[in-house]
Amino acid sequence: FSRASAASLSSWMLGRATTTATSSSTSTATTAAAVRSKSTMILDQPFPSIVIGPERSIEPQGSFAEAQAQFLDPDPDMVETLRDGLLKTNMGIVAHYYMDVELQGVLQALKQSHPLLEHRIGIADSLKMGDLAVQMCNNHGVTSVVCLGVDFMSESVQAILHKNGLEQVPVYRATPQKIGCSLAESAEGDAYRAWLQQESKKALQQDTVPLHVIYINTSLETKAVSSSIVPTITCTSSNVLQTLLQAAQQIPNVKILYGPDTYMGDNLIRLLEVILESPDWTDDKIATQLHPHHSNATLQRLKDNMVVFPQGNCVVHHMFGSQVVETVKQKYYDNSFMTAHLEVPGEMFDIAMTKSLDDQGVVGSTSDILNFITRKVQEAATQQQSQQQDQQQSQQQQRLRFVLGTEAGMVTSIVKNVQDILGQTVTASLETTNNNNKGAHIEAEIIFPVSSEAVMTTTTTDDGGKDANVNELPIVPGVAGGEGCSTAGGCATCPFMKMNDLEALQDIIDMVDEGNKKLAKHLPPDRLRGKSIDGMDATDLGTEAILYMRQFMQDKALPQELVDKVTSFRKQQQ
Repeated sequence: FSRASAASLSSWMLGRATTTATSSSTSTATTAAAVRSKSTMILDQPFPSIVIGPERSIEPQGSFAEAQAQFLDPDPDMVETLRDGLLKTNMGIVAHYYMDVELQGVLQALKQSHPLLEHRIGIADSLKMGDLAVQMCNNHGVTSVVCLGVDFMSESVQAILHKNGLEQVPVYRATPQKIGCSLAESAEGDAYRAWLQQESKKALQQDTVPLHVIYINTSLETKAVSSSIVPTITCTSSNVLQTLLQAAQQIPNVKILYGPDTYMGDNLIRLLEVILESPDWTDDKIATQLHPHHSNATLQRLKDNMVVFPQGNCVVHHMFGSQVVETVKQKYYDNSFMTAHLEVPGEMFDIAMTKSLDDQGVVGSTSDILNFITRKVQEAATQQQSQQQDQQQSQQQQRLRFVLGTEAGMVTSIVKNVQDILGQTVTASLETTNNNNKGAHIEAEIIFPVSSEAVMTTTTTDDGGKDANVNELPIVPGVAGGEGCSTAGGCATCPFMKMNDLEALQDIIDMVDEGNKKLAKHLPPDRLRGKSIDGMDATDLGTEAILYMRQFMQDKALPQELVDKVTSFRKQQQ
């Protein structure tokens, strides 16, 4: 690890994008000749991708990419209809990055369609969705909020609104049906509770004290039940590492129980192993670039005192299995930037983590991935603009390639950021050079590492039936289990998120306008209302772990109340 490499690695560890421009590393490396593997695990065809070019051009390559790209330029009539309804009802919208591309394309257009809607529509990760809801209600006249996501997200948005004194603001889901989440549901059964109880007892037997660090992508009920069993704090993919490090610093004999995301927990342990195995990570470097109160000895203790729930994963990130990984290694590793969400399987994580050491990749949250891609395109655009001004050389087309190791839906936000950068660069170049031939010569290619098992071809007949070799139409993704899902397990796009669509959004707006009584069925799950656990209000207990995390993010230290609960856990069990 060089010093520059360590800085790059620590940037995502601290949950923020690197703000210091690196020396020019944006030119793509010479493409290495692809090594033809004898294994059948290597995909013969390239992954689908979307190429974003100057003048807002979009070039999809492959049918999966075509399915995504067709919605990036939404129907103006649909945008106008939704705009009028939102303004009439004073409604706001918060949506997750993983929302369907068609829906996200319309939301982005809505934000630009009227000055009021710029701050009444927000697309973000699950934690930020609640903050945006509070802001649009307090500052921008919103009187009701539509939450486009899965059920635990609408629960969380509602809880955050209530904690900010906005109990009168209703939160509506897009459908009255349950909108599940494979990861959240893995923590809702007896197995997770039994695991917490078992590991808490083991912690005491090992002369340690347990702290449950729970991923925010879980239901309020799971957080409440967990908090009743063991002291619990919520984390996000952006702050999870700092949460672990701070806990180990404030409570040296802490035993971390991490769940329910198995991949993320295993990846965190793997990260600690890489640091501990590298001679370049001295105690001084750890203290300077990772955490001021840690060393190799304390990181070893943290790794040894961490246990991960073994049975939880996200159906989307589960997609990146051996076939995808081998194809990435053989065909994309040498000439592409690698990105991976912390929830992806270990092999995909290792690839992106290795590349991140040279600032050629990133591992982290959806926001970290978006910020990394944005930064790389901005650096390339700035460098090329500087060369144009200095007339150092004639400009050649430069294509930056990014392997997107997370849900495909966030490509909408990526496209918007890249188009904004390239548009600004073209404008600035024309103003300074007065030469219409001089502008941005940069393209960004977003590559979807989709397994061939997630791609199928259907055929249709003139009468709408299916028949081989008649009017063949490639449909990607698609198997019976859900759009974008592989028969081997995993999805390129989230089937649960797809329960939110434009028709459902329009229906909600119409019902609010009419005061329809059916809206009650669209409220978030309310399983905790009127219930108590060990004499404490269940809803308050469920939000406690979230509030601990928020205080930690504000103070950069675990709340003393939580520390006291952890250190006195042994006495509480006697």
